[in-house]
Amino acid sequence: MSFQDLLKFATQEAVKKIDQPKSERTEKREQKKKEREPLSHWAFGMAPFALSVLKRQLKRK
Repeated sequence: MSFQDLLKFATQEAVKKIDQPKSERTEKREQKKKEREPLSHWAFGMAPFALSVLKRQLKRK
């Protein structure tokens, strides 16, 4: 892929985003935030989740 192709693609994507209504962009951003994993899971994997499950089980007993 040449620099010209890359520049053309980036320009087209920027124009698509600018042409969308602001409400649609905001809605898309909020939906993306909801779908994102929590920081503890994203940063440290399953360890925080496993510890929280263990803590709940110990609390029940």
